[in-house]
Amino acid sequence: MIVAMIISKDRLAQECAMLNRLTVGLLDEGIQVIRVVPECQMEQTPKFGTAVSFANQIEVSMPVPRMLRKKRRDEVVELFLKQNVEMVFGFGKDAMQLALDIEKVLEINVLCEVLSMKAAKKVKRKSRIWRWFAPTPSIEQEIARRVGPERTALIPLGVTNHHTIHATDRVSKKCIVLLDAANDYKNSAEILALLAAKSNVHLFIEMTGKHQQRLWKQITTLSMHDRVTCLHDVGALRALVVQADLLVLPSVTMEVRTVLLDAMLSEVPTLATQIQGFDMLIDEETAIISNGSWDSSLSLLLDDKRICERIGSNGSSLIAQKYGSAVQIAAFKASFTLN
Repeated sequence: MIVAMIISKDRLAQECAMLNRLTVGLLDEGIQVIRVVPECQMEQTPKFGTAVSFANQIEVSMPVPRMLRKKRRDEVVELFLKQNVEMVFGFGKDAMQLALDIEKVLEINVLCEVLSMKAAKKVKRKSRIWRWFAPTPSIEQEIARRVGPERTALIPLGVTNHHTIHATDRVSKKCIVLLDAANDYKNSAEILALLAAKSNVHLFIEMTGKHQQRLWKQITTLSMHDRVTCLHDVGALRALVVQADLLVLPSVTMEVRTVLLDAMLSEVPTLATQIQGFDMLIDEETAIISNGSWDSSLSLLLDDKRICERIGSNGSSLIAQKYGSAVQIAAFKASFTLN
């Protein structure tokens, strides 16, 4: 069987390692994979282009203006016909646009990932997508409620083991990582204000989202420049995240990402707002869920070493059991070989 994986630039940037493992896993299962990725404007091949060089890879313009979509579609359709592609998977918004353009001509089955409850609630029965795949059971159930269970599949994001830095090995200065911070200004600003007085804390903030300027002003107001490092994409610095003392998820609209799973697998305790669809975050078991007040939750995880170790250990066990790379590959294969 030959399948195509169309991957947009943002998904490659965030999840290239996971997508590479998935490609290799499918090849090991005897499934031929063609990867369709955005054109690289650099002379040197990017890391996601070399890691799976033994898989067929096609570079196309992505995204493209509306007037050029037909030309791009025809070029890819010609290549797919030559390769006898039987199934198309779309990863990311730009990738799905191309996949649906191709489906109009080839009448081929298209599968699409859904990474948040917000996106799941926008799924429509009349869509030309054959099947949606979800990273958690609750997101899968929401999609099934809208389009029927036969048009959805549970495919957890897959992660692999990292060397864990245990609490006894850490230095005295606390390292806290905030994911998707600028998409929820209220929660992020409150967390910053609470941590401003703690001189032994350094914050790494993922500064992507619609409130970047407001959040930067808050950092300036609190005079925290010497204790805050702003990052465009924390996912590119996984070695930092898996050695953090605390991972904080302030945004209710955050998508499920492997950087979170990597941190939990490495026993990093997690503090989060209530996020629909994040089944791996179980309050007081694998994470601490803040319901309106961040003060007590932060104090608990920063001051009580015993609770931190318990939350980290429970989270690591859950991720290893349900979100391993092998689990993802098996579920991915089943999503299109079993009907």
